Amino acid sequence: MTTDRQGTPGATRPDDDASVALARMRRYTTWSFVVMLVVYVVAAALQTDGPWIVAGSLVAGALVAGQAFWWERGAPWPLTVAAVVAGLALWCAGVATGELVAPVVPLVFALGLVATTPPLLSWWWSLAAVVVVAAPPVAATAAGLPWARVALVVGLVGLVASLGLFRLNRYAFGLYLAIDRLRETGAELAVAQERYRFAADLHDIQGQALHVSRLQLQLADRLLDADPATARTHLREAVGLIDEAIADTRALAQGRRTTTLAGELANSLELLRSAGIGTTVTGTAPDAGPHDQLLGLVVREATTNLLRHAQATHVDVELRDDGVRVVNDGVQEAPRTLSGLARLGDRLARVGGVLRTSSQDGVFETSARVGGGAR
Repeated sequence: MTTDRQGTPGATRPDDDASVALARMRRYTTWSFVVMLVVYVVAAALQTDGPWIVAGSLVAGALVAGQAFWWERGAPWPLTVAAVVAGLALWCAGVATGELVAPVVPLVFALGLVATTPPLLSWWWSLAAVVVVAAPPVAATAAGLPWARVALVVGLVGLVASLGLFRLNRYAFGLYLAIDRLRETGAELAVAQERYRFAADLHDIQGQALHVSRLQLQLADRLLDADPATARTHLREAVGLIDEAIADTRALAQGRRTTTLAGELANSLELLRSAGIGTTVTGTAPDAGPHDQLLGLVVREATTNLLRHAQATHVDVELRDDGVRVVNDGVQEAPRTLSGLARLGDRLARVGGVLRTSSQDGVFETSARVGGGAR
């Protein structure tokens, strides 16, 4: 039994599932090679009556099957050399006796594995394999054996088929590895995006509450001697804001806090009231839909910006069927690039919406539209 990150019994993480799938793919490929080589060697050996050829085929085939277990990274050199030498000896014996099918199989498979496994994955090693396979038939031609040319054709055809088979398998497995790497990259990106979302929400929750609490504490400090009752009211409101921030932070950490336009609007109105900023809300909020969270984030970000970067005395919030518009006064200077709104603009653009900001005569406007926002 496994546990997820929250300790829930019986749950497995996606990266664990992917690792298991990759391990299964490796086992499947490895055993496919081993079984295929064994079947080919045995089938070829059964086509000959020579006992020495049969025995040699089985010995060389066993070495090549062992070599196939390391197809991905290359077998140990002693095993590789033994498989190639045994296969070459068998091939020489087959060419000398005229038995061509069974003797060539172990050699071409051994050479195919060598020439298609890193770091030997190059055409030079394939050319070397051609020379090794062609040498016995060429020598047989010089010796005047009548079947020498047939042996040369059989050997080269078998080698080309072996090289093609192993290269195709490596290419296919490389595609699988590339897909697995893309999956890992996607998973890492999703984690990074979730961390960024959490950090942005935490930044907004605590930033807004701390900013307004500071204003309340400053007011309480100024009124402490002249009007103690009002000062206590500001202190209580500051404590209430801090308590709300703590509760929202706990809900965010536990994954229970959701972002909606209605919820963010209510929270913003409470913050603006606590900061002594007059607020007017007109229009009707659109029905909660797929873009409700984005519009809520726009209201939250606009509220955060005006609390931090303006000395606002009044805020107008206009709710529309397809979006929201927030206008505040008290802009002292042209605002610098607001990265939070810029990121929200990108997110709205991806769903066919648009976010615009403008600043003129001390008034800053943020407007967002979804579903035809280009109008």
